[in-house]
Amino acid sequence: MWQPETVPALTKVFFVCLLWSACQSGWTAEHQVVKDAAASPPPAAATDAELAIKRFTVAPGLKVEVFAAEPHLANPVAFCFDECGRCYVAETFRLGAGVTDIRGHVDWLDEDLACRTPDDRLAMMKRHLGSRLSDYAEKSDQVRLLEDRDGDGRVEHSTVFASGFNHLLDGLGSGVLARNGDVWFANIPHLWLLRDTDGDGVADVRRSLHYGYGVRFNFIGHDLHGLRFGPDGKLYFTIGDRGANVSSTINHHSSTIPTTDTGCVFRCNADGSELEVFAFGLRNPQELAFDQYGNLFTGDNNSDGGDRARWVYLVEGGDSGWRVGYQWIDSPNSRGPWNAEKMWHPQNSDQPAFLVPPVANIAAGPSGTTYYPGTGLPERFAGHFFLADFHGDAGSTVRAFALKPVGASFELVEAEPLVKGLLATDVEFGVNGGVYVSDWVQGWGPTGKGRIYRFHDPAVDQTPLVRETQQLLREGMTKRSLKELARLLAHADTRVRQEAQFELAARGEGAIKTLAEVAQRHRSRLARLHAIWGLGQISNFKFQIFNFKSVRSQPLDPLLPLLRDPDTEVRAQAAKVLGDARHAKAYDALVALLRDASPRVRFFAALSLGKLGRTEALPSILALLRENADADPLLRHGGVMALLWIDDLPAVLAAAKDESAAVRLAALLALRRLERAEIATFLHDPDSRLVLEAARAINDLPISGALPELAALLDFKSQISNLKSEIQVPLLRRALNAAFRHGTRETAAALAQFAARADAPEAMRADALTALGDWPTPSGRDRITSLWRPLAARRDTKVPAEALRPAVVELLHTAPDSVRIAAARAANRLALAEAAPALLELVRETRLNEAVRVAALKGLPGLNPGHLTEALKLAAADTSELLRKEATRLAAHGPSSDAIEHLAAALEGGTVAEKQSALATLATLNSAAAEETLSQWSDDLLADKVPPALQLDLLEALAAHPSQYLKEQLAKYEAARPKDDPLAGFRECLHGGDAKAGRQIFFERPDAACLRCHKINGEGGEIGPDLTGVGARQKREYLLESMVSPNRQIAAGFDNLLVQTKSGAAYAGVLKNETAAELTLNSPEDGLVTIKQADIQSRDKGLSAMPEGLTNVLTKPDLRNLVEFLSGLK
Repeated sequence: MWQPETVPALTKVFFVCLLWSACQSGWTAEHQVVKDAAASPPPAAATDAELAIKRFTVAPGLKVEVFAAEPHLANPVAFCFDECGRCYVAETFRLGAGVTDIRGHVDWLDEDLACRTPDDRLAMMKRHLGSRLSDYAEKSDQVRLLEDRDGDGRVEHSTVFASGFNHLLDGLGSGVLARNGDVWFANIPHLWLLRDTDGDGVADVRRSLHYGYGVRFNFIGHDLHGLRFGPDGKLYFTIGDRGANVSSTINHHSSTIPTTDTGCVFRCNADGSELEVFAFGLRNPQELAFDQYGNLFTGDNNSDGGDRARWVYLVEGGDSGWRVGYQWIDSPNSRGPWNAEKMWHPQNSDQPAFLVPPVANIAAGPSGTTYYPGTGLPERFAGHFFLADFHGDAGSTVRAFALKPVGASFELVEAEPLVKGLLATDVEFGVNGGVYVSDWVQGWGPTGKGRIYRFHDPAVDQTPLVRETQQLLREGMTKRSLKELARLLAHADTRVRQEAQFELAARGEGAIKTLAEVAQRHRSRLARLHAIWGLGQISNFKFQIFNFKSVRSQPLDPLLPLLRDPDTEVRAQAAKVLGDARHAKAYDALVALLRDASPRVRFFAALSLGKLGRTEALPSILALLRENADADPLLRHGGVMALLWIDDLPAVLAAAKDESAAVRLAALLALRRLERAEIATFLHDPDSRLVLEAARAINDLPISGALPELAALLDFKSQISNLKSEIQVPLLRRALNAAFRHGTRETAAALAQFAARADAPEAMRADALTALGDWPTPSGRDRITSLWRPLAARRDTKVPAEALRPAVVELLHTAPDSVRIAAARAANRLALAEAAPALLELVRETRLNEAVRVAALKGLPGLNPGHLTEALKLAAADTSELLRKEATRLAAHGPSSDAIEHLAAALEGGTVAEKQSALATLATLNSAAAEETLSQWSDDLLADKVPPALQLDLLEALAAHPSQYLKEQLAKYEAARPKDDPLAGFRECLHGGDAKAGRQIFFERPDAACLRCHKINGEGGEIGPDLTGVGARQKREYLLESMVSPNRQIAAGFDNLLVQTKSGAAYAGVLKNETAAELTLNSPEDGLVTIKQADIQSRDKGLSAMPEGLTNVLTKPDLRNLVEFLSGLK
């Protein structure tokens, strides 16, 4: 078995590699590829790639051409071009066949959340998969090389550049970047560097730069991707919330970088050294894009919980707020704090201050993204980003949009679609003009299809600028003079400018004078910026070799005057580069820039002063924060990072007492980053926003040393009781959790006393009781964040019991309903026998809410047999169906004769719901009487005498009962199902569902993700049909079929067809109407077209955006509940 190679320490040889000279040399101890799995065979040739263009709606003035299609590629996730126009494609074959999604293994969820390393994930796989483990190593993702060798604009030659990525932990291969013969491939758990040394189009060398990405499965697609070189010469890339735990070497010191519970952006040198986290708190940042000023952005996906995707400005040290545990929270609200505290919204007063808010909410499935390089399209696209918005259907699109500065950040403007109607996974610019888009073709799973289309303006293609750009990139920069390279720093194309910059940087000291002259005196702003960045690269190279700050600073002396330059962007970038280099001579000018008219300049000045680390800068930093008064979150972030990096704890603690709330907040946020217990002082701050912010830090990180003081807030003094609910509720929830987690007799007593307070919020009182009930056997997941933070597996039951005992009876008698329900549950879990009389009284009281009475009945078992017997008799005769159902269930676990008697009575005369409950209970009883009853019902089933609303319950009972005879009866029924009925295996799901449970699945279940695509009464996504009123429009059979076989009937307006007529004409579009005689298409190209059925030669239907395989996620009871819910939407 091939083993990954360890990357050696940085040497003089790697310095040469870093300088990007002689890309074919400088490699030592390379490892020959061993292909553990054969490359996947090429797919069948495409027959409809050109015809599919008719489906597209394209931006005015652009033409579309097929660049590549099957058999030259399949299942494209990402692609890139090298300087010669060769295309490298990351193809996946392990999607669903080697890489799984935790939604299909929800019984693994706790273990998945607990994983801290890829090896933990591997151990989990071995525990659960057994003999099936080898199935996960059969297929390999791969990198394919596409070439248009004859220059006609279409690929005619392809090779599998690299394969053999079929280790149990591998995949998905989701990012690829090529430069000067090197190919970086992002494929969990490795970041690979590949090379073809003999020119045959196949990589014969591969090197693992890092290992440790993808500690868990989580959601499929939340992978390693987004490879880009930044203006600093660093390699940037992303990981979704599958997490990472990676080793790195910085300045010859090894360390581990754990980012296990969130997605983030990494950066490192080209050889993988100096790996660091650049930004974090992301969910699934697929791709990265730098604009022409070096600003970094990504599109981050939403969680399918009513939130929206985000366009994020990524800044150093920025936290966007997401944590993987939020995905699995459905109570007290979907996604917990992520939704409740408006973390995903653009800047607003209710969101936490620790995060950097997104620029905008845009798209539904952000995937590939890129920035216009300056050539190749009409001028109207200048300054635009392009974002692939993948929906899983032909409604996917590529969006084009621009930004404009607002404060130190941006806002979105000028949005328009580049193209609609293809399943875009990635978007990149070619060297010959135009923009290229990869097309998944159809559906969500791999189909063996794949295309890349080129969108271009033929008139632009022929311009000298486009031809010059292509030539410059193809020829490279290594043989050009300093003068020519300096001239190219002002070129219209970003790629040319960056290549010239990197070459000048590679020449080291010999290019400093040239770069300095451009930076100081060139007429082009962009040329000056590239010169500034190039000098920063040289400084960094010197530092890597000599690790000596004075040497590092020398190339940057020419930048010092630029801190006073009239050009705002020049000042900003000079400040940034000088700060990155820790250039001591820049200190005074950087302090002055904290008062610059430009918020952007002030932001970079603050970050740079933090990196210089001089404590005398702190008064100026605090002045910046004071003046900003929290108006601009980027300036606040810059100030916080400065406080953090200057690393003067006494000064931060002093700032915590400042008169300015903005200064105190910055000190708080710095203490949060440091995880210092002194943050607890803010729990008594006069500004309630800071109290809540401190509670967030203490609980959510957590900061264990401050938990007792957070728990002490349960004293519920007037300061908290008078807060508005949007602050009071999240604050108290965290105080309750702190008491629960701290786990002392004192905090248990505090929980009980809080639950007894009539002046406390009702929901929080119930939460306190729930915490006490959970105390003996706590979940391993945190009650607020749902992150894996296990407490002791079992804690002393006596502690919470003693705390609640004095209050439980009074709570059951006098508290509001939700508190009574929680008290009944806690009384049962803590075995508080003294609560039995009060619980019996609640069951007896017919005027009470039936939910309270049911909870009281559930609370009695194990407390007092006599009271339970009496309660069961009362409940069995009650008018409440819910109470009778629960009585039947509980009675079944008493003496067997009584159990069958109760169940028989329910089956004979109960409601549908009671009969369903009785059948489910019978399945749990391993007795002859239970078997006999189910046997009689199975005979009725085979005779088609069981009511439709009970069929599923009976089938589930027969499957669950240990009786062999009942298994045989079930097999007879299954064998008799009609073979020509697509719903034959699911018709028992048509009737008898629970609409309330179905609603919860639709709106809250992350594994179902209904809300991602469908909208009801204005809430939800827009990928699929709006389901408002669907029950009045469609029958139950249609609703069920749409879930179990979504491609049989696609809703009107979502069914895409390719039609070819007998006369040779071809049409593509959305099916608007169809009769036996004709059909009507709404074609982007031809408008409304009516075609006679008799004239149709062939028709090719696209796949539904509704994914196949939902039945692997939802059980039949789930499906039945959803049908019941949807059928009631009238």
